[in-house]
Amino acid sequence: MTAKDGEARGWRARWVGRENERRRTAYEAALQAWRRRDEELRQLYTEAEEPAQRAETPAGLPVQLDDDEIVLAVEPAAELVEVTARHTAGLPTATLTVVPLKDGSTPQRRSVSVVDAGTAVVTDRRLIIMGRDEQEEWPYAQVVGIAHHPGDPFTLLHAKRPGRIRGVWVPRAAASAFRLRLTVAYADATGAREALLDRLDDAVVDHWHDQPPAPAPATPADAPLTARLVRPALVTAVAVALAIAAVAVVVHGSLPDRPVIGMKVDGGTGVEPTGPGVPSASTALGAPGSSTTPSATGTTSDPPPGVAPGTAAPTSATTTSATTTPATGGPRNPPSSPRATGTPAPTSPSPTPADRCGAPANPYGYNYCGGSYVYDPASDVCDYFACVNNLWNGNGYLVQCEDGLTSRTGMKGGGCAEHGGLKRPIYAA
Repeated sequence: MTAKDGEARGWRARWVGRENERRRTAYEAALQAWRRRDEELRQLYTEAEEPAQRAETPAGLPVQLDDDEIVLAVEPAAELVEVTARHTAGLPTATLTVVPLKDGSTPQRRSVSVVDAGTAVVTDRRLIIMGRDEQEEWPYAQVVGIAHHPGDPFTLLHAKRPGRIRGVWVPRAAASAFRLRLTVAYADATGAREALLDRLDDAVVDHWHDQPPAPAPATPADAPLTARLVRPALVTAVAVALAIAAVAVVVHGSLPDRPVIGMKVDGGTGVEPTGPGVPSASTALGAPGSSTTPSATGTTSDPPPGVAPGTAAPTSATTTSATTTPATGGPRNPPSSPRATGTPAPTSPSPTPADRCGAPANPYGYNYCGGSYVYDPASDVCDYFACVNNLWNGNGYLVQCEDGLTSRTGMKGGGCAEHGGLKRPIYAA
């Protein structure tokens, strides 16, 4: 997909480049997931067409088989599971098909509990689970239907007998082959092999029609006005911060030795003293033309006017006392603790860029490390993160899917249901 910027320049051209890259990345991730699913469905159909093949029976298998019974699959790391309640939400539906596991799905098994663990054996007549404490078996003639969970590697077998629904859990890596052999064996035993092939063929055709379309390239006319404010806002914020820091250094470095009118000092307001022999505010601040200018330590070379000769000039220590007053007059409403001057206030070092744990660079502090959930993302968040197409149709906080796209938890069907599942939240530092 090639970006066609036309005559656009500046911020529009930059937005077009970022948007086309985001669309290309999202399309390639969706197409890759679609191709994997298509290959799985076609492979299942091909294997379901072939006649059932006898599996190698492990030596010392502790199960009594009939003379002509054929072992089709053996899984030594299986678990016997049981549904906690028949009306538990999220249980799979019993259908005559083989459902490949969804990409990136995380096993939860909240709706079933583990009863025992052992070896699962699939034969042409029954499924047997030999656990440590008990043995469970399902003859296919007494099974109403088989239900494969689309996200978790367990299968429930609905039997005609009373009691809770039970099933088998196998490791995720072995789930595809185990499900296929179990379903084909059940279809052969019940005379439904052709119906199973028809269902698989329909699944292949339906999936083919769901191929993700190539996105249209972005144009300068599509650029939102908010994209124009991204870089100028950053420049303005940095300039304001630098200006405030510079003013703070200047102010702290040129404070007078005593409070002046309107200056807040430790909760009080300094009042400029008046009267004969009292230097003016301009003199105290070291204005041009003044005869007395405070030094860096807050002392003067000559005594101020109105002070008798031989009287020691106030030092930096005496200027910090709350009771120090000129020879004549005194400050009205003196502050409780006048501010010491002469040394600029220390400034903190500039902050270093925080580690984003792999998140793209962005001006909002969004990261994968930690912080608070982002329930109200910035309007231009997709200029920095690769987002799903319908990000603004949902609610909830921002998350990253397994395919790398950014979504929200409140989307219909789940924020990352069609993007490999949830990988991790996105935080605001």
